[in-house]
Parts: sequence; structure tokens; C-alpha cells
Amino acid sequence: MKDINRREFLGGIGIGTAGTLGSKLMMPNRESVKNKKILRFSKLEENINPGDVKINVKPVHSYMIHDGVWEGPCRWNPNPPPEKERAMFRSSFDKSIERLKSSLTQDVKLLDSVYIEYREGYQFGFGERELRELDADKEEVDLYLASGNVYPQYPACLIGERYKKPVAMTGSLVNNDMSALLRSKGLEGYAPYRMDDLNKLISILRARKVFQNTNMLFITNTRGKINRPTMSFVSNFEDLNNRFGINAKVINYKDLSNERDRVMQSRDIMREVENFVDRLIKNAQGTYIDRKYVISNVEFTFAVKNLMKKYNCNVATIECFEFCSSRLSSDWRVVPCAHNSILKDEGYPSACEGDISALLTMDMLMSLSQKSSFMGNLRPVDDNSVEIHHNVPGRKMNGFDKPDLPYQLRNFVKSGWGAKFEIDYSKNEEKTVTFARLNPLADKILLAKGEVIGCKGFGVYGCTLRAIMSMPDARGLLDKRANYGFHYAAVFGDYTKEVIELADMLNMEVETHNL
Repeated sequence: MKDINRREFLGGIGIGTAGTLGSKLMMPNRESVKNKKILRFSKLEENINPGDVKINVKPVHSYMIHDGVWEGPCRWNPNPPPEKERAMFRSSFDKSIERLKSSLTQDVKLLDSVYIEYREGYQFGFGERELRELDADKEEVDLYLASGNVYPQYPACLIGERYKKPVAMTGSLVNNDMSALLRSKGLEGYAPYRMDDLNKLISILRARKVFQNTNMLFITNTRGKINRPTMSFVSNFEDLNNRFGINAKVINYKDLSNERDRVMQSRDIMREVENFVDRLIKNAQGTYIDRKYVISNVEFTFAVKNLMKKYNCNVATIECFEFCSSRLSSDWRVVPCAHNSILKDEGYPSACEGDISALLTMDMLMSLSQKSSFMGNLRPVDDNSVEIHHNVPGRKMNGFDKPDLPYQLRNFVKSGWGAKFEIDYSKNEEKTVTFARLNPLADKILLAKGEVIGCKGFGVYGCTLRAIMSMPDARGLLDKRANYGFHYAAVFGDYTKEVIELADMLNMEVETHNL
């Protein structure tokens, strides 16, 4: 008998027109996993709020229609005649689409579902002809949701291999067969067991889509080369773009000043500013700062928002110490504190002191939790507690769709200007806090969890607000902190599992504490 080369043999047993595809598909490659690239999602609409981002899900149902009726090792009960089988599958397809519409999370935009039939036998099967039916909206797809009969994992693997997009299958005995093969090739296959598992996966994919479509507005006269005092921020913007798709737009103070002038010279915009300020004051439990200084801060915020819209940015930061030394802060009677809080409460991450590491971490936490974040320096209180110390709480820290937390408006500067929010973290019903920080290379993240046991720093000027949290082995956490830096982003609730899964998708190493 003539010897058969294994590669030739595998190439000959591909399913019909997928023969060549099959031979490539069956060859896991260790180097592919070692050098795994992060798959890219569809592009966001311009100027979309991060909270409005959806995952575009493409259901693909592939059904093999048997040529006849018989029994054998793959059918211990005879299959129906082809026409009856076809009608049964079509009905099943229609019902499954209705179930998806009623069961999928609101984080989904459901694209047109595809029903594909193919014949059994190696000379036919699922292959190039069937795959071409998916070409039309391939750039729009974020996640293929595969299902079918007999061996649906085979078409699902071909889809993942061809389009380099995540593929998921639910409720199937063979979904982990699909996920294992795709992952062995450095691709993304997911095997959620139930619909709620699929929805959890989609929420993490949504956060990842937001992160990979991050466009930063960085306001500085140093072109981002010098950052005082935050030296541990992620500064390699080219690397961020290559690895994740993140973009950065660096603008100077002249651009900011010109935009602020345009805001102040527009009667219509200033009417919006004053209405915004009046709502803030009306809804506050107390206002201990002159209204004119709240107005100056909101003018600043409107100017930054206009620049974000101009450059299609969805996160922002300005370096506080540089802004202070420029004298613009003093001239304008503005500090960035209330500005950062306002942007975050509207769904746009905004970090203190030009800290890109904290900003990107905040981006991840806000997208996962769909809540406003706070941030600050991580400091020890004693061996069993730490504090996060800054003046940037959010009214929407319980969720963007939840009522505002009670707040006061106060002055940051001793002489009475510089608006800041004060919120008592300890009075919130939710006590658990998830906090984290990316390292300067954005390839590791330190992740921890604490319980709020106190809050201090009310009623005085300066950067004083402190959330105090219980933390077993607080000293151990502070030792780990030496590899990451000093500002940490935080959200109420336990999102540690979600952060770990998101970091894994982004090829980031996770270091944990108190989990």
C-alpha cells in the first residue's frame, strides 16, 4: 500500500469546498499563541458616548441537510426526509432568532442573522461558497454567534479563522471543541454555557471595544514628553496604538484658551453653561462657593468637551501642576476637580494630573461597571486599611442610570474659588470598592478590592477627600504598588472577575490583592 503523507491526507478530507481551509484549520501553531495579536472590533461612530457603545453580534446558523434517510454511527434514529428536515431547521432558526431578541443584553446590536444550508459528504459540505455569504458586513461584526446541527463547531472554526473575529457558541456539547481549536491558533473562541454567561461575555467584550477605541485628549504644553509629578504614566502612545488601537491627540494651552474664549463669547453656549450651573446648585445639599466660580469651572468643561468633539476624543486629561504653573488656572479661577467629576458623570473618563495610566484604568473600570469612577493616591492608614485620596468623586458612582449621590459644592482654593464636589463615600449603601492601576508599560495591572469604612476631608480647601477602606495586609499591597505608581482608579462594586477577564483578552498580566 502506498504511504500517504499526513499533510496530504488532512488536505484531502476537508469538508467539501472547505478542503484547503480544513487542512490549515487543523494545524494549531504554538507560535500563533505565543505571538497572539489582539483582535480588533468594529470602529465606533464619531463622537459616540462610551456608554452608548454596543457589541455587534452576527448570528450564523449552519444546517447540514442529509441526502437521504438511514441509520448509522452518527444517527441512531433515522433522520427525517430532506424536505421535512429543511422545514424543521428553518422553523428552528426563526424561533432561535426570536429568543435571541428577547434574551440578549441591551449591550448588543443584533445584525442580520444568516441561515446557511449545505449538503453532507466530503465532496460538498461547508466551505468557501457558504463563507462568502458572510462577507457583506464583515467589517461591522464584533462577535459571530454560531449554531447549527451535526457538527456546528466546524463552520464556527472556519468563520473564526477567516474573519479574525471572536466566535461564540452557547448551549452546545461541542462549543468547547470550537473554542479550544481557535485558541490554539491564537484566535478567539468562547464557549458560554447559558444565555446569562453569553451576556456576561458580551459586557466584557463591550468594555474591551470601548478600550480599544479610546481616543485621548491630552492638554499640555510639553507635548506629553514631560509630566510633573506623575512620572509613572503610560507615555508610549505609539505602542498603545499598535497594541490596542488607542489614539492620543495632544493639544496645547493656546488651543484650550481659544476654545474657552469661543464658549464665553457665545450667548447660546453661555446660556447652557448657566443653566447647567443652576441645576448643579439646585440639586446640591449645600453650596459653599460663589456661583460665579462654579460658572468659570463649567466654562472650562464646555471648552474641553468642544475640543473632545472636534478631535473625536472620548477620554481627557490635563496635567494639574503644569496648568497651575502656567497661571491660567489662577487667571481663569479654575481647577480641574469639578471638571473631571462632571465629565465622568456623563460617561467620559477624565483623570487628574495628566495620568494616562489612571485614565486608561478608569476607562476599563467605567466601561465594565457602567458607573462613574473616582481616583486618587493610594496611601496607608494602618496595617489593615488604606485610603484613596483626591477630590474627584462622581454623582453617578452607583450607575449612570441611577439617581445622583448626595453632594456638596465647595471651593478648592483658600480664597474661595476652584469648584469641587464633596460626597461622603461611607454613606453609600454599596461598600465594596474595586480599584486598580496599569503599570507604565500598560502590560500589567494591579487589582484589589476593599470595603469602605470611613470618609474624611470635608469642609476644607485643597485636595482633601479620602475614602478609607479595610484592607487585609495593607502593607503587602503598598509593596506591590511600587511597580505601578501612585494614582488608582476605583468604582463601587466587585468587578474583579470582569477586570481579570478583560485583562486576559488584552494580553495583560494581572497582579491581585485581597481577592
